[in-house]
Amino acid sequence: MTSSTLSPNAWAQVQPVRRSARSRALPVVAAVAAGTVIPIQSRLNAELSHRLHDGIAAAAISFTGGLIIMSVLALCLPRLRQALRNLSPATRERRLPRRYLLAGVLGGTFALAQSTTALLTGIAVFTVSAIAGQTLGGLIVDARGIGGGLRQRPGASRLVGVALTLTAAVVSALPRLADAPAPGTVLLPSLIALLAGFLLGLQQAMNGATGAAVDSPLAATWANFAVGAIFLGLVWAMKTVAGGTAGHALPTQWWAYLGGVCGVVFIGTSALLVRRIGVLLIGMASIAGQLAGSIALDLVLPSGDHSPGLFTVIGVVLTFAAVWIASHRKPTPKGESHVSQS
Repeated sequence: MTSSTLSPNAWAQVQPVRRSARSRALPVVAAVAAGTVIPIQSRLNAELSHRLHDGIAAAAISFTGGLIIMSVLALCLPRLRQALRNLSPATRERRLPRRYLLAGVLGGTFALAQSTTALLTGIAVFTVSAIAGQTLGGLIVDARGIGGGLRQRPGASRLVGVALTLTAAVVSALPRLADAPAPGTVLLPSLIALLAGFLLGLQQAMNGATGAAVDSPLAATWANFAVGAIFLGLVWAMKTVAGGTAGHALPTQWWAYLGGVCGVVFIGTSALLVRRIGVLLIGMASIAGQLAGSIALDLVLPSGDHSPGLFTVIGVVLTFAAVWIASHRKPTPKGESHVSQS
């Protein structure tokens, strides 16, 4: 049946579906694009960690770099300064739960897991565990409407998308899984990585709620980096005091400190889009961008003897298929969408 043969009532039902698909397409593409900066950030932070011989210090410096960038933006943008001033009234008036301002701690926890747990599990096991936690967290956060977003029940298309995403993560990591430590030795670290990935979904929902409360995703991004930098700085200070390490000289190459720029792009984009397409779809889209970005980065700037293989390409294709399936769902009826501050 063509559009010219549709009755007026049928056409009225078709139009919202088309508008809904178009309204999701651009945010999904933006989330994929934001995900492509994650491999760059990982490469930069890994290099910084190697030069400092301290993964926690590298994570703290990365967050501090993001905070500096956001603070410079606040000096230049009056609207951002006003939004930051509105954070306190928003919490006093209970438009924003105070605990949501601690979203940066969750991001800092993931950074800590990257710099510590990944050394025990290997990169492949850590990546698969973190992606599993991230997708599971996205399902739960969206289903409960945490952060004030629309509740999105885990329908068939979303569950199929999740299954494809997990399959893609395993397939892309297959060449490196063979070198992973024995299962018994990585079980607990893998669970920690899964929890860290789960917390990323909560972080995105909390940042989205903060941005909505003051009408500024940039303000949520600033708060995220401020809290995360303080948290990681304290952890690094306690480690230094307990271990009595003198530390290493900071590298002089300016590009070693650009991890914070990548973090600003990713966190800011997530805070802007999370209430439009949900935590799960943002997570899946960013994973697709991460895998695609990894291939592009390895082609342009190879690292060691690692080069993109067939399994990685298959993983990318599966992930993009998962995003396409999960994003093509029927719009939720108005009566079923409601806000939750849980």
